[in-house]
Amino acid sequence: MQTTSGRAYEGDVTFAVTNFGTVQHEFLVVKTDIEPGEIPLGEDNRFDEDAEGIEVVDEIAEFEVNTTGLLKVKLDAGKYQLLCNIAGHYAAGMFTAFEVVKGKSPVVDDATGGSGVADADAVSNDIKGSVLEWNVNVDAVKAKAGEVTFTVENRGTIQHEFLVVRTTYEHGKIPLGPDNRFDEEDKGLAVIDEIAEWPPGKSGTLKVNLEPGRYELLCNIEGHYANGMHVPFEVVE
Repeated sequence: MQTTSGRAYEGDVTFAVTNFGTVQHEFLVVKTDIEPGEIPLGEDNRFDEDAEGIEVVDEIAEFEVNTTGLLKVKLDAGKYQLLCNIAGHYAAGMFTAFEVVKGKSPVVDDATGGSGVADADAVSNDIKGSVLEWNVNVDAVKAKAGEVTFTVENRGTIQHEFLVVRTTYEHGKIPLGPDNRFDEEDKGLAVIDEIAEWPPGKSGTLKVNLEPGRYELLCNIEGHYANGMHVPFEVVE
């Protein structure tokens, strides 16, 4: 089991976990002082999740190959293990140590300082930006009507997408369905174009012709919009 970071600050922590294996897996956040890999196993080659010295905080239940699960939990400072407790998986090495420390998380170090936008008055028709968990960052918040080019890098650890959406909804308030995505055919919005899901470390380019109005730049993969992957954008005469 691999993670991009072995620690987090206390409070809300969001895990985005992709199953790159060949069988179903699960993802448990377990608070314990037991050394990584040393949780005692029973005859069924699993550990007792109610055993003394173990606190299962929450989990992503068994999920399919090539799918991503999202888990948002509130964690206190302490030692944890991130693991899979399907029979035999923990013994086979599906665990990693994780530490939660006291303090507040620093602002994301990105082109926009993690705020999503660089300058409230910035105007450009050649937009540079990035997507990552859980931000959409751009170096300008406005463009002049006409052709606009977006060059966006995936700086995250999982696949993301980038949609240009004209909308009458307030920023961040597009209604979501039971699948934790919004209906791209909703009458209150128009999806102008998109960079489809693309992998970490890669950049995508999107060239669109935009009329004056209110827009959002966002990711509509399941759960990503709800986690904050959106930024307002305006097109002016």
